[in-house]
Amino acid sequence: MSKIRFRAIIIVLVIVSLAGGFIFFRYFFTFEQRQQVRRSIDSVTGQNLTITVFGFDGRIVKRWVGIQKITSGRDKKGTGERNYTYFYTREGKYVQIPDSVWYIAEEE
Repeated sequence: MSKIRFRAIIIVLVIVSLAGGFIFFRYFFTFEQRQQVRRSIDSVTGQNLTITVFGFDGRIVKRWVGIQKITSGRDKKGTGERNYTYFYTREGKYVQIPDSVWYIAEEE
């Protein structure tokens, strides 16, 4: 009888914990905090992106495949301005793209 009671208590605690976590992350996190959590999860799980850079005339200038993560630069002095995006290629090379350049990051 005590085993069934113990399991019931564990199940109830798990359900309450999941519900509490959902409510906390849904209603008490700002949008930026939720994005940071999503980005950190993506950092662990990785992505499989194709990044294409276009010229001003619409031609494809460069394309990279198999990119695991793409990141924006940090803001300058709290202004929220991020003027570049960077990532690492499969070969481990650092690539930085200024915001003045048109690019598309697509999942493969």
